[in-house]
Amino acid sequence: MVVGIAEIIAQVEPLGLLWDIGLIIVVATAFNYIARALKQPPLLAYILAGVFIGPWGIPFITRVLFGMQISFFVGDAETIRLLSELGVAFLLFSVGIETDFTKLKKLSSVLIFGGVLQVFFIAGFVYFLMTFFQALTVMESVYLGLILAFSSTMVVVKLLSDSFSIDTLQGRLMIGFLLVQDVLVILILPIVRNLGNIFQPDFFVGFMFAGFILFALAFVMTKFVYPVIFRFSFRNPELLFLTAVSSAFGFMFLTHALHLPLAIGAFIAGLSLSMLPYNFQIYEEIRGIRDFFVTIFFVTIGIQLTFVFMGVLWKMVIFSILVVLILKPIIFYAISYFSGYGKRISLFVALGLAQISEFSFLLASQGLSEGMLNPEFYSATIFIIAISMVITPYVFQYEEKFYNFFKRFSVFPKSFDRRRFYNRVHWLEEGKSVSNHIVLVGSGVVGGSIARALKSEHPMIAMDQDPDAVERLKREGVNIFLGEADNKTLWRKLRIDKAKLLILAIPNVSSSLRLLHYAREINPKIVVFSRAHTFEDASRLYEEGADYVCMPAVVGSNIFLKTIVEFLETSALNHVNVLHDEFVKYLKERAKQTKKKPFIYRESSGK
Repeated sequence: MVVGIAEIIAQVEPLGLLWDIGLIIVVATAFNYIARALKQPPLLAYILAGVFIGPWGIPFITRVLFGMQISFFVGDAETIRLLSELGVAFLLFSVGIETDFTKLKKLSSVLIFGGVLQVFFIAGFVYFLMTFFQALTVMESVYLGLILAFSSTMVVVKLLSDSFSIDTLQGRLMIGFLLVQDVLVILILPIVRNLGNIFQPDFFVGFMFAGFILFALAFVMTKFVYPVIFRFSFRNPELLFLTAVSSAFGFMFLTHALHLPLAIGAFIAGLSLSMLPYNFQIYEEIRGIRDFFVTIFFVTIGIQLTFVFMGVLWKMVIFSILVVLILKPIIFYAISYFSGYGKRISLFVALGLAQISEFSFLLASQGLSEGMLNPEFYSATIFIIAISMVITPYVFQYEEKFYNFFKRFSVFPKSFDRRRFYNRVHWLEEGKSVSNHIVLVGSGVVGGSIARALKSEHPMIAMDQDPDAVERLKREGVNIFLGEADNKTLWRKLRIDKAKLLILAIPNVSSSLRLLHYAREINPKIVVFSRAHTFEDASRLYEEGADYVCMPAVVGSNIFLKTIVEFLETSALNHVNVLHDEFVKYLKERAKQTKKKPFIYRESSGK
């Protein structure tokens, strides 16, 4: 049957690139359905989809079963690399748009020093071992060290968003380290390509000129051009989308003309748009095309898994995986811990960055196209990148269990750890001592509104994991301190044993369940109000003893529907418009408080 289908397809006029893209999307969609049914991460599904349509999938199976090799994917190596690079480019374009350097000011010294130290330590360690034991050539050792040194912005940002952790302290540390790495790799990519000419005046001048052109253009566009054209296109989603994508392609074309990777131009284009007050809307508009190309990127990784390295480079593969999964986390843990961020946050940062970057794929592709790497080495690096990326979602899923396992092996006393953490996070203040009070955990859109409404009428202790939200509410007179909802050491500061009401306004239901269980143990009489996203989450909270569970999306839709029905029944807007002016005034005030960015509630922001 398979042979018959292949013969029919062979008689159809070939569609070239269109056929390959269509095949990638169709197979990726099918594998995504299977992954969701088995409750596995989509990333694994996409890579396996690539293996399925690649040389070790359909062609291998048909050769074994039917004695002939049948391939439905017709693209060559150059086409695959181009599709992969576009995937990386649009991912970094979206990362650039979302980048807010103001949130990283407090962490700048740790991020810059730690990020640079980690990259050069891993790269130097790998280079030294590979050359010392003569396992690889000098250039292969250089490339392998750099490939293993960088972590994946693409994977980490996606997982942080999905777990509502992107604004947590560990989330900001991870994103900060990744941004430092992205800047480094942008500088390193052209240097490694011309390693033999690095001390030549012509190369140095050309490199500096290319960098000056890119950043000068970005400055001019951000300062003078973008404010005008995006103010005009802002109210038209189609025009907004086209303008943003045109900006990305414009910078990509320029970097290509300057003999730099497309992803560098896309990232700089994103950074230039991040300065606009419309960056959230722009990000939302380009998410579709980003997801499209990112899916293609992961599938092409699977397509390129040929396993031709197994006979000669299997020792290098095992060594590389150990470096990524053990040595790299140890370095990140040490940097974060001795910077004063405590065992818990340091471990989450270390485990979260234990993978290889999409930029590493660009490094490997560059080395292959320049003739510095052979196909076996390239195949081995693709395998290492794929394995590290597949493991990461499971690490995020079970990070709490990892922490409970590893914390018992700490060589430092708890007092040392706590003292360093509190000294480093200097805005972490204990809540004022109260009793018969309200405990509020979470101060985003929901929790922040509750805190402002109740702060003057009832004694309260609040806690949140977003430093900006904590500082903002402190200025407004709320008794709040910074802390992770899962940090049992900080739970005691909430004095739940003396409280009359616990309000769980955090979006992460797992954290809410753990805190709810703790509250019921130490204060069985406490009343617990909680929020939930899904009906399943609400049911679990009620089963654990919550007295009332609010689902903001359901409540909002009910009120919305009620207002619509009232209008349809009366044909009057009097009731609807009663609070219109007051609400508009409130929205404007809140927009100013959030640095003049338009207010958009996004569940993925964790607020």
